[in-house]
Formats: sequence, C-alpha cells, structure tokens
Amino acid sequence: MVEIKNSYFKDPFGNRYFRRNSSSVSVGAFGEKKEPWTEANYLSVDGHMRYEFLDGKLKQDPAVSIDWNGTSQADIGTAVTSYFDVGGVLATFDTEKARKAQLKLVRFHVDANPLENVLNSQARTVRDQMKDEGNDARICSSAWVVVSAELGQRFATATAIKVEATTTQGLKITAQGGKTWSGSESIVLGAGTVFAYGLHKVKKWDGERVEDLEDDWQSLN
Repeated sequence: MVEIKNSYFKDPFGNRYFRRNSSSVSVGAFGEKKEPWTEANYLSVDGHMRYEFLDGKLKQDPAVSIDWNGTSQADIGTAVTSYFDVGGVLATFDTEKARKAQLKLVRFHVDANPLENVLNSQARTVRDQMKDEGNDARICSSAWVVVSAELGQRFATATAIKVEATTTQGLKITAQGGKTWSGSESIVLGAGTVFAYGLHKVKKWDGERVEDLEDDWQSLN
C-alpha cells in the first residue's frame, strides 16, 4: 500500500524512499547519509555527477495514483512546492490542488549496473570521493516527482527519454512524443520538485573500483 509520511514515501511494492532534504537531492547527487538520533535519515549532498553521464541510462516507472484526500498536510510536509504540467509548466503544489487535479507521482531512476559502470568509467571523481567518505557514502539513484495526470501519460508513452547536459537549474529530462502525442516535454529536477528519493551504497570495492552497489532503503525513523 502506498504511504506518505514527512520522513518517507512507501511505494506500491513496499519500498521506503527518503524524503528529508529532498529539495537538495536529484538523481546523481552524492554525499554522506546522515542518521540523526531523533530525526529522519537523509542524504547530505556533497555534489552531483555531470548530468550527461546519465543520458541513455535513466528510466521511468508508470505514474502512481495517490489518495490525497487520505493524506494530511503534516504528512506531505513543506519540501515540495511545485509540480510539473504539460508544456513545461512548473505549477505551485498544494494539497487542495493535488486533490482536485488528481496529481500523480512518477519515479525516474538508474539501475545499479549502469550506475556502477558510470562511476567506474566516467564519474571517477565522484567514485573517489565516495571511496574517501567510507561506509556512509551514498549516491541518489532515483527521484519521485509530482506530475499532472496528462504529463504522466505523455512520459509513459514517450518514444525516448533524454538527459541533457549540465544546467545551472538541475537535472533536465526530456521525453520525445510518440503515437499519441507529438513534440517533446521537458522537466527540470530543481529545488522544490523532488518528492522523495532512493539511494545506493557501495557494497563491495575492488581496489579503487566499485564492484557491487546495493539499495539502501529508508529505515523506520
């Protein structure tokens, strides 16, 4: 069952994603996972790999419907201030609008093996910094964002998903039109747009290279 709390988002498969500090996190962000005693765990962002390294590797899942009527403002929190609509519109998010417009959540992510290859072959500086950080090093591998129903459908039926080069605003994702719609739709994962995020950690090193990555899910706190 989907569940929204101010510290985590649980998807339909039971996976719990981080929510604290989501305004600073997007796919490719890396840093130290903080585990405060009395607050939710979160990623303290040190930097971001070059966005173009993710081109051709980023995937998206089908949009997830949310029972906004059964979700309180306290659970939603204040980190997310915007949602994406068709035509590149970044609209103001609030619970009333979410309920009336039946806004949805969609996840953009990169799988462990492609991410591992990027760290070993392209983003070596990021890899080396994670190695120096030690066991607390994490990298963001997925991000949930709020979208209108129509935009979610357009991304779901796109013929291709492209990640564009580094921008000063954030990670830019463009969907190319398919049979049911033409043109393109772009969103930029900037401040106030990421609802929740997932992390990976290095399970095993082979010298300076990453040998194995694994998911690191949000815990009960």
